[in-house]
Amino acid sequence: MTDRIAYLKTVTKKASCDIAAYQELDERIYGKPSEMPELFRKAEFLRCFAEEIPVVIDEQELIVGSMRFWDIPKRRARNKGHIIVDYRMILREGVGGIREKIARLTTEDAKAFAQAVDAFAVFIRRYADEAARMGMSEAAADCRRLLQDPPETFRQALQLVWFVHLFLHAEGMVSAVSFGRFDDYLYPFYRRDMENGVITREAAEELVMCFYLKACEGDESQNLTLGGDIENDLTCLCLEAAAELKVQQPSISVRLCDETSDAVWSRVLRLIKAKNGMPALFNDPVIIRSLENAKVETQDAKNYAIVGCYEANSDGNTFGTTANAGSVRLYEILLAFLDADDEYADFNALYQAFRAFLTEKYNTDILDQFRRNWEAIRSSCVSPFESACMGSCLKSGVAAELGGCKYTMAGINILGIGTLVDSLYAIRRIVFEEKLCTYRDFVCQVKNNFPDRALAQRCRNLPGKYGTDNPQTNELAHELSVLIADLVENGFIHEGVTPYAGLFLFLQDVHSARYPATPDGRLDGERVSYGIGASDCCDGKTLTSVINSAAHIANDRFADGNPLMFSIPEKDVEGEKGDMVLKSLIKGYFEKGGFHLQFNVTDSETLRQAKANPQEYSDLIVRISGYSEYFTKLDDRVQTALIERS
Repeated sequence: MTDRIAYLKTVTKKASCDIAAYQELDERIYGKPSEMPELFRKAEFLRCFAEEIPVVIDEQELIVGSMRFWDIPKRRARNKGHIIVDYRMILREGVGGIREKIARLTTEDAKAFAQAVDAFAVFIRRYADEAARMGMSEAAADCRRLLQDPPETFRQALQLVWFVHLFLHAEGMVSAVSFGRFDDYLYPFYRRDMENGVITREAAEELVMCFYLKACEGDESQNLTLGGDIENDLTCLCLEAAAELKVQQPSISVRLCDETSDAVWSRVLRLIKAKNGMPALFNDPVIIRSLENAKVETQDAKNYAIVGCYEANSDGNTFGTTANAGSVRLYEILLAFLDADDEYADFNALYQAFRAFLTEKYNTDILDQFRRNWEAIRSSCVSPFESACMGSCLKSGVAAELGGCKYTMAGINILGIGTLVDSLYAIRRIVFEEKLCTYRDFVCQVKNNFPDRALAQRCRNLPGKYGTDNPQTNELAHELSVLIADLVENGFIHEGVTPYAGLFLFLQDVHSARYPATPDGRLDGERVSYGIGASDCCDGKTLTSVINSAAHIANDRFADGNPLMFSIPEKDVEGEKGDMVLKSLIKGYFEKGGFHLQFNVTDSETLRQAKANPQEYSDLIVRISGYSEYFTKLDDRVQTALIERS
């Protein structure tokens, strides 16, 4: 690590710069009602931002532009985030080329696009002027080129990507604005500079590290996708930089396929063992099929990248709203079903009745709420700069939120499939097979938080729950996941919108204090299952049994994310043997049809020590949901959840 990077790493951890200017601007533009259409109000906001926000450069920076204004409380200017813009088009056209494309459009939306791009140019010019004032001639020259022309060098390309990313956050103040296939669209600049002797590999790695440190100023889910069918030396360099730098952002994801080289595999394993919760790993064939099932053309599906935590989008031509269209808490639907006074002759009758209840509930109340959510997105979240950065919006002349992209996807997030499977399994075993109590008595126990704690313990300790590779619960998991996918895919939200499902709900397994008891023996306030992993109250699970159970989920029907996360003690992944264990685990799951894997290389005792003695573990980074963070910065509930998961 160079002296520059060591210094910038300390600067990144410092408190945010003065954000008073942004707060004043937010209040001025959004603090009172306006007759101005939202698309133009955002364009006006961006003009003021570009002209007024303080320009801050550190003389050691190679990539300039501060995002430390980002996390402002009670902000009003926002959109829904969770996007990847068309970085290939942006790097190919530059600001001038985008302006020319907009000038050929005749729509009203295009006028707001033009205003936003003009503001972006003002923003870049101010950084050029400040860099020149500070005597940073190369940075100033790079910025001046980017005012109109496409980048020529790797450094200029990185700089333009960062400026776009920063301005997207200014427009919306949201999370999960992601970078797409970073090693794909940047590789031509890297290769040309390397071939022409403009840059060395060491200098390129330093630039990438500078870029990563910039991302540490921003939100928690800035996903950066590497690998798959286009791996190259930049793929390896980006993985090496992440392993050496060991910071929490950007959130590195790697696409794996049969063609993944040993060179990439070795760097993936090294990064896992660097203990910063990265990379997240994604199974190309399954995810491509999942997007095809969501009506994405095959070539576009093959060009996917990850948004935010785990959500797959066709890179650069999709308005995804991957975690915003709506959510379903499966335990709530089950408990509502149990409220009925019906009796059932056997488990199959109850199971079929529950499936019918879930279908009716989804197609009425739940879908109605999703439609209202979508109308709110269309009315209050339209974004001119984001739209100007989408090649398909520059063809249609229509804002992304209003259907201007090639694909408009509505991500539906679903919580607690493991808890649902275990709950139905517990009813089957306790009521209909072991006949320990009547169905109505059992429901009364659940609704009153199991006053008979011996019964609760019996439910908790049932052998064969989801995650133990029991054929009964594996079959339930498969059938229910297919039903859920069918409901989501067939549910109408808005004309031109494709709903697609993900079996996770960001951090809501952790923040479970309001969740009542469920039939699996879970008590009030205890966590529901995480992603497609096993529940906390599942005895007898092992790494391999959880993988075998998770493979029965209809993984290729959940392009919006199907996470599976493990914690592994460091001693179990040391050396070549550890590499073999990790690689076998990953390949084994993916060969069975898994969607995603990620690891925390730590153990519960280390986390307990870090919670008790935070000053001694200030550099400990962990994976929480689909992002990494310093353990000591997390609130108590998240820390406790991570300890118990481990």
